[in-house]
Amino acid sequence: MAQIKRFKGLNNVSDPLRLGLSWLVGADNVNITDTGAIEKRNGYAQAQTGSFTGAYTTLDFQRMYLVDNGILRTFEGAVLKTGLSAAPMHWAEINDQVFFNNGTDRGVILPDNTVLDWAWAVPAAPNVAPGTGTLPAGAYQVRCSYVLADGRETGTGDSAEITMSGTQSLTISDIPHIAGAVTKVYIAPANSDVYQLAATTTGSALVWNFSNDALGEDLRNAFLDPLPQGTDVIQFFKGRAYAAQYAPEADQTVVWFSEALAFHLFNLNSGFFIVPGRVTMLAPTEDALLIGTTARIFAYSEKLDLLAKYGVVPGQHWVEDEQVDGSKRILFWTTRGVCSALPFTNLTEKNVSVAPGIRAGGTIVRQGGQKRYLVALQQGGSAFNSY
Repeated sequence: MAQIKRFKGLNNVSDPLRLGLSWLVGADNVNITDTGAIEKRNGYAQAQTGSFTGAYTTLDFQRMYLVDNGILRTFEGAVLKTGLSAAPMHWAEINDQVFFNNGTDRGVILPDNTVLDWAWAVPAAPNVAPGTGTLPAGAYQVRCSYVLADGRETGTGDSAEITMSGTQSLTISDIPHIAGAVTKVYIAPANSDVYQLAATTTGSALVWNFSNDALGEDLRNAFLDPLPQGTDVIQFFKGRAYAAQYAPEADQTVVWFSEALAFHLFNLNSGFFIVPGRVTMLAPTEDALLIGTTARIFAYSEKLDLLAKYGVVPGQHWVEDEQVDGSKRILFWTTRGVCSALPFTNLTEKNVSVAPGIRAGGTIVRQGGQKRYLVALQQGGSAFNSY
């Protein structure tokens, strides 16, 4: 009688008649332990019901957020934001802050569950007119920015321009405002292109009739924009926020990246790169940003490097896995199974081929002294290479 001392695992890509007895061709509702034993997996119970379009658990597993029928709430039920669209929500986390985005709705959840706006309204140009005064003759320009409640300063809108005769003051009216913010007014004095702070105000008008020495700090955000509408997948990498915007007519994705350590400011003239296909995953490693599309996998660091000629299933399934030696890798679910990076390796294709699903969620589960990568699939797709 043959004895099986250790089960090797699941194999459905080889001829089962040629496999040894230690391989399984099916393994439903069981776990294979690190010693090669088979045990019945634990069951599960339904925790909540709802019309969910997003779920995220923080990296420290202390907070969980759900989007349920257009309501952003905690797992415990505290409502954080209402009126959200039904598009799938994407999430990213940095400095204990959780960012969310689905192309229409976007925001930032602080550790105390306060929700801030991520994008911001572009300030309108104020009106300018001459008054009686002593400003030097020349062309003057005025721009406005907002300082949000948490201290972030936005970019500016268009400039207002006027030419002064040398016997006039500058009257600035219709200064733009939004709720919860104050407005900074910057002036580029006679024939100058350097904007400097004239006032921080909640008022609707002011008169400027002072020397250039009375102007304050230089404007730094003149040509920066909010997060573009229509982006979906988001991530952080090396101190910048990244957001993907798919262009179906060209079958390519523009990946925008923010200013360094200013996640609300984007330069739409130069702060982007283009990826062929539709991006379904952005995941950070120490050396590169992993980019999964429906048909390819890339690593981005100054340039795109092709890692695989197959795609990544949409969903929140990538996870950082710390090894015994302290090194880290990213595990994620693709159309051909579980992969890791960097370096890029397909961990399952030699032994297992299953229908990849049309959407996936994944995490690492630590239980009973073991560590497993667990992926939950929305059924669909076809197995690539099953026997």
